Amino acid sequence: MYPIHMETQYDWHEPGGRLLAPEMALHRLQDFVNTNDVEGDADALVTPEKLRDWLTAAGALRSGATVSSEAHERAIAVREGLRALGEANNGEPLDAARLAAMNRAAARVPLVASVDGGESWTLNGAEEGVDGYLGRILATLLSSMADGSWSRVKACRNDTCRWLFYDASRNRSGTWCTMAICGSRMKARAYRARRRSTTETADAHT
Repeated sequence: MYPIHMETQYDWHEPGGRLLAPEMALHRLQDFVNTNDVEGDADALVTPEKLRDWLTAAGALRSGATVSSEAHERAIAVREGLRALGEANNGEPLDAARLAAMNRAAARVPLVASVDGGESWTLNGAEEGVDGYLGRILATLLSSMADGSWSRVKACRNDTCRWLFYDASRNRSGTWCTMAICGSRMKARAYRARRRSTTETADAHT
């Protein structure tokens, strides 16, 4: 088992005051996916060195550890595969290419199953380093799929955002990370598209 305790150093918050996911492990998964700030065009894990620094700050790597380019590629593939699954949870077509890349990366990340008795079980990463961290993230994915909470993890429908959020609404109707920002932008975009279509139709009949 990976001996480092991944205690968060982050003050988690959600856009628009959204409720946090009920499990800390899902917070970690969201935090990992959201290292790629699509709207801000800023990727906190853009290089192996950036990934090393981020994981070290998160308590997932020992100080002085190194990250190979192959491990970095696996991390990015898992991250973007998770985002693709979040998009699918929000009613969008599943990106088969990103999912396949994640599965190829996951095949290189061993997991250990532990049965505590009765029907209680846990999954965890079996190695240290980057793959140990990815193992924990993938174990969270599988566990949340098993308990039904994964369907509430969604990527914002705003294609310039794609922030991964937890939909705590009773009817699971959340669409945007925050209605005040992305929701308003998407509604304004749809309104402009309708106006443009109406104008073009009117022009065609004059």
